Amino acid sequence: MLSRKLQNRLSAKLHIESNMDSGTKRNRKNQVRHLLASNDRYYIICPSYVIEEELSWSQLVSGDEKAKAIVKYTAEYLFHEAQRVKKNQFVFLMESEGYTFVEMKFWSDVFKYLATNEMYDCLRSASFTQIWACAPHHINMHYMREHAKKYDLLEGMRIVCTNNFEALQVAEYCEPDTNHVVVRGEQDKNKIQKLNDKPQKIKRYKFLFYNNWPKLNRVYFVGQIIRRNLHTFGLMSLNIGHDIEDEQKKEDLWFSAVEQFADNKNSKILSYFPETGKDVFEALVNNKEYTQSLKPLGRTRWSTENENSGTYDAYMVLGEDTYEHCQQCYFAIVTETKYLQDKTNKTDPHGDWPECEKEYPVTPDTLYVDCITFTEKTHKFHLAKMPFVLAAMPGSLKVLRDMGYKTFSPYINEAYDMIENDEDRAVAIATEIERLCRMSDEWWLETLTELKPRLEHNFNHIVNLNKTHNFTFII
Repeated sequence: MLSRKLQNRLSAKLHIESNMDSGTKRNRKNQVRHLLASNDRYYIICPSYVIEEELSWSQLVSGDEKAKAIVKYTAEYLFHEAQRVKKNQFVFLMESEGYTFVEMKFWSDVFKYLATNEMYDCLRSASFTQIWACAPHHINMHYMREHAKKYDLLEGMRIVCTNNFEALQVAEYCEPDTNHVVVRGEQDKNKIQKLNDKPQKIKRYKFLFYNNWPKLNRVYFVGQIIRRNLHTFGLMSLNIGHDIEDEQKKEDLWFSAVEQFADNKNSKILSYFPETGKDVFEALVNNKEYTQSLKPLGRTRWSTENENSGTYDAYMVLGEDTYEHCQQCYFAIVTETKYLQDKTNKTDPHGDWPECEKEYPVTPDTLYVDCITFTEKTHKFHLAKMPFVLAAMPGSLKVLRDMGYKTFSPYINEAYDMIENDEDRAVAIATEIERLCRMSDEWWLETLTELKPRLEHNFNHIVNLNKTHNFTFII
């Protein structure tokens, strides 16, 4: 039995259709109507219900008494609200990228409670849908069906994968938005169209490498670049506390993001980068002053009053800062949201995980479980007409090609894309970045001329996207 205080807190967190403002409600309804060819029978759930504040992951997966009580309360609340507005189909709509484990598991459990409880005999598994912003490709069906078996998701639930971020990138290019730093007018659009249109000019740098929050794989790639003495060849960002005034907090962040991984006995290094991790992170430790001096290159996206804070790299739009960066570099390095493939409490022998009979993911940044997703990190360089090296899940470049884009082989050696082992793939990526940095300006000018038709194709492919594509399946 949940306390009245906890019930009130959960009710306040249930940001569902009845609590949406009219504009948000209209946008959600339009998206669901397009994706599901729906009538108005769908009750839309938005994912601002942060369940981690109430349950640990092991509680959620094991289904202890508190977890069961929260699932039951949420399901009953949800059904009551849906009945009040005469809805009998339920849609969980995730607009952020990828498959996020907590939302995937929690809302599946809520849906399973409703679908299998005799009190709600009007509902079946087919009454429930989850919509995810990841590549609309059969490989993500494979990943989700594996998750369904591993994490006991509702059998018979419909899953929709949609290229939401691709569509958002198009909207950023085509539609002015006064809430953002950059308002896209015809003059801005013309400027973007001309960006890198004539690749005859020698550029100051070889690569452009955006990073913000120091996830393990991002810091690893920065370390590879520094260890190989390539940092002078490019524009590179990372945020390891450059703007933190409290020295102790700055040191704590440095230790958690970098220094602990210079120990070859560190459990995450043993799990993910056992052969190269120690040396790569030692290179960062040995260049601590330089590494800590790295900071985001772009302006903040959401606050026009604080444009010079440098808090974030330019997010989706190609604003003045990103435009200037792209003009100065031959190619980009993209670290997508999901790089490291899943490990679980049952498959990772190096971690000290809470005891739990059931399986749950323990990969760093386990907000996301295995899937292939493309965000503004990739799509902004389609707009910029720049070739790139993509640090992402294995097979990601193949999925991009299946989505209609052209990639850059043989000018960029893309053999790394099909390497399954995460560390081996990372080393191959770093080796190719080094080769590209060592190539002459003359080679790059000739290469960009050869790649121009592909870059123009990618630009036109994304800006002419006239609808959201989706891939629908049942688990």
